[in-house]
Amino acid sequence: MVTIIGATTSCRTADGQYDVTVNYRGKNGQETSKSTVIAFYAFMSKSIKNPGVGRRLVFDVIKTNQGGAYNSHTGVFTCPKNGTYVFVWVVRLDPAYHSFELMVNNSVYGSTYLYNKDTDGSNSGTVVADVSKGDSVYVRMHSSYKGVGILHSNEHGRTAFSGWLLN
Repeated sequence: MVTIIGATTSCRTADGQYDVTVNYRGKNGQETSKSTVIAFYAFMSKSIKNPGVGRRLVFDVIKTNQGGAYNSHTGVFTCPKNGTYVFVWVVRLDPAYHSFELMVNNSVYGSTYLYNKDTDGSNSGTVVADVSKGDSVYVRMHSSYKGVGILHSNEHGRTAFSGWLLN
């Protein structure tokens, strides 16, 4: 049993995180029925102030990653097989106004907006999409709308991203 992982690019972002492209080949262990499940759930470990236009959000704490297709360094889910998937993102703002986009490759598949003037609040989006093997799915700040304020993530409420294969 051999696992081969090769990082093809790596660079440090302004907030101290890493943006890495990883090629994954092989898998340890035997194939079981559980290994055919494709599902992930990850959240941000810290809050971000004024993240900027078009910035990809990185959900760095993985709680579930069946199939190993979500990358906690880049914030990208790379579809391991063709199918219909469900993607959900939740963003907590305190106080702030921002707009977010769910991207499949370079196309916007969903967007949300929340304006919280004087309070803490969350917004969420859900997309059901037919995607192909190798497609990249991620959440980013809106490509042209500059929001203001804090994306909050702590034990009282998480900014999170999840997805799973329906069929």
